Amino acid sequence: MRIPAYLNKESLAFLWVFRENLIQFKKGIRFMNLKNIIYITILVLLALLVVVLLVWFIRKRKSRRRVCGMMPQKKVQTLNELAEPFGFYYDPREDVFTSHVDAWQKKFGYEALFDRMAAGANMVIDAWPVYFDYEGRTWLIEFWKGQYGINTGGEVGIYHADTLIPPHLYKRAHFEAAAEEEMPWMKCRLMRGTKEIYTLEKYHWWLTGFHTGMFSRPCELELTAAVRFREPEMARAFFKALERSGRPGENYHMYQNEVHVKMDFSEKKAFFQRIHRCVIQGCNRFYCRLFLAATRPFTGTADRMLFLYYQVPFAFRRMLGRKRHRYPRRRRGRRGYGMP
Repeated sequence: MRIPAYLNKESLAFLWVFRENLIQFKKGIRFMNLKNIIYITILVLLALLVVVLLVWFIRKRKSRRRVCGMMPQKKVQTLNELAEPFGFYYDPREDVFTSHVDAWQKKFGYEALFDRMAAGANMVIDAWPVYFDYEGRTWLIEFWKGQYGINTGGEVGIYHADTLIPPHLYKRAHFEAAAEEEMPWMKCRLMRGTKEIYTLEKYHWWLTGFHTGMFSRPCELELTAAVRFREPEMARAFFKALERSGRPGENYHMYQNEVHVKMDFSEKKAFFQRIHRCVIQGCNRFYCRLFLAATRPFTGTADRMLFLYYQVPFAFRRMLGRKRHRYPRRRRGRRGYGMP
């Protein structure tokens, strides 16, 4: 390579040094840019965290004042208006949520699939279905107790098929909810150890009670129910089905047209089902603690739920949604029960 005449050795050395310094400078700029990006990202995240916490505490103060400024009757009225689209209302005497007689869940009836899908909705529950035949139709009265997300609760439901169903099709059959003229009087009490959670009684097709913020294992709960039938013959048919269920006689008895049932046992599950239920219960326990911590210093269910609604509305809606089964699309057969 021919070197121009005007460049001497000193000039070439200077240009070489300048070139090396320029390369090092560019490398330093790249390194500094990477460090600056990391620092700026951290600062932006910290700033966002500060803003979120600031907004949270401002909303918390406003929500607390709003709840504290409401009269007790207004609290119940507001909470019932919010819970009505989910098919429930708040009972201040028992401090629980319970289902409306005309709840929208009624149109879905019942299928055994609903119980199998319960774990997918964070429900760890025990179920006791009792099938019996009466006046040309197969009836079902089922009892539930357990943990429904962050709610400890129990249920009693009465359903019937359109015709008689053979026992081997019970788990695939679809049952309609009892009509208004078919609803029996029911009384339901849920105990956790020696503590009574609630006692409810009403003419109903699906009598429920859910205490929000309480964590329980299904084996810790005892559900006691009384069902008063309109006809003594129907009560006897149900009682005979209880005798065939294999449960001890001390768990049920009959007086005239009223049958009393005690569900103080827990279902035995397979190994992997137990593992799955333990994982779900771990999540439920965490969510219960999170709910109680987020709604301090309130202690009553109405105050906690209203505070949560004003503070985090989507969490309020999600919690009420956990009090119901996931209802799959109905499958109807020609004879009134589900077909494969």
